[in-house]
Amino acid sequence: MRLLGCALTATLAIGCDPAQSSSSSNDTMFGLFKSKSASTVDPAVGAALVREAAFPAAPATPVGAAYPQPRRMALDAPPPAGKLSPNVDGQSPAEAWISDAKPAALALVNVFEPKRRCELWLVDKGDGHQLARQVPLRFDANQEKWSASSAQEVLALPGGKLLVLLRYRVPNPVDALFLLDDSGVARRFGLAQPDWPAGLPSRFLDNLQLTPEAVLAVYRTDSVRLGPERYVNRFDHLVLFSPRHPTGLEVARIGIDDGNVRDWRFANGKLWLQTADPRGDSPRTFNWSLDLSHVL
Repeated sequence: MRLLGCALTATLAIGCDPAQSSSSSNDTMFGLFKSKSASTVDPAVGAALVREAAFPAAPATPVGAAYPQPRRMALDAPPPAGKLSPNVDGQSPAEAWISDAKPAALALVNVFEPKRRCELWLVDKGDGHQLARQVPLRFDANQEKWSASSAQEVLALPGGKLLVLLRYRVPNPVDALFLLDDSGVARRFGLAQPDWPAGLPSRFLDNLQLTPEAVLAVYRTDSVRLGPERYVNRFDHLVLFSPRHPTGLEVARIGIDDGNVRDWRFANGKLWLQTADPRGDSPRTFNWSLDLSHVL
């Protein structure tokens, strides 16, 4: 699996009946009540989440994006002096995600010394291994108070935008998603949590290419501790980005009662989800479908 807005209230259905999820004995112990973790679908989708008996096989050929994907590169010195190289080994003084946007390629740069910080630069048009000019980057009105910041994951979106998982300290570490355009203006989506059941290295953001011009992203929120080194996320947020929805449409928010998303497919306008609820002595698994043809 490669993997915003407001609370939503559409009805969920299994066939023709509303989706019902039984609570495990651990729900009460850890405060995971159904009223706090119900799944919802945006009314704009015009369809309900449907319980399915089986999960479809993977397509023979995954859909590719019609827009360029970011390239992760190393810098042998902090910008602007550093030269870009594809040899990312975790030892360089700076790293960058290169987005081949128009009219000039952008570099979202993590500078590690003397203070860990995230910067935005234009790539030199004449020399693609050199940074040309810094673009003012504003994540937050109070970011001058951050003691450190760095991009952890970067997803390319239609229209040249980037979805950035940024970690910053204020003074404690915070992980949040930001929608970034090529002018350096960032809009915060909200906080994000790791995909705990997926293990290490931690992932916060995954994506599924639906069509060449549409991508679905998932991020997680509301982590709850189940026990020693055991956590669960109360919600998985599924967000559609496309020319119709350039700033993102949260098509569904999947509550833990219906499982955390473990795998997904897309075929013939329909999204398929395979989910698992790890609470309790016997984890539960589910298969779901959601018709997205109305919003694509």
